[in-house]
Amino acid sequence: MMSDHSFIGSLQRFKRREDGVVTIEFVLIFPLILLMLALIAFVSFAIAAQSEVQQVAFELARFGMVLADTPSFSGDICSKLDADYLPRLIQNSVTLSAADFRPLSACPNQPDSNGVFTVAVTYDMAGSFAETFSEFLGVRLGEITRQAAVIVN
Repeated sequence: MMSDHSFIGSLQRFKRREDGVVTIEFVLIFPLILLMLALIAFVSFAIAAQSEVQQVAFELARFGMVLADTPSFSGDICSKLDADYLPRLIQNSVTLSAADFRPLSACPNQPDSNGVFTVAVTYDMAGSFAETFSEFLGVRLGEITRQAAVIVN
């Protein structure tokens, strides 16, 4: 029969042993660190995509302003922007793909009576890395729509 003294002594020796503590801490903490890094990368990518879509909208509005001021141009400004300017703007983008932009809707009455030209751009995130990762997190990104307006006159 084991005495209480020897039982307590073996518990104290067991309590002092630290073999494998670092491994256990690593196994518990490393996945959390990886998840945090992935979350930071996802949020950064989503913010970058939204910012870049806004920049595209602004640049298209600027090009539309130039077309509206060109007396020799006749036709729908938005159709011209969609066909000629949008693909050239996107070709150097790191986060966006020209194929994922929705076609610009026609804008025959642009600029409006106040001389303001407005363009709205919609980008579909479906199939992108951010959309795939967001589904893993239980978030639906969907589409990003941004609008820009410039004064023509």
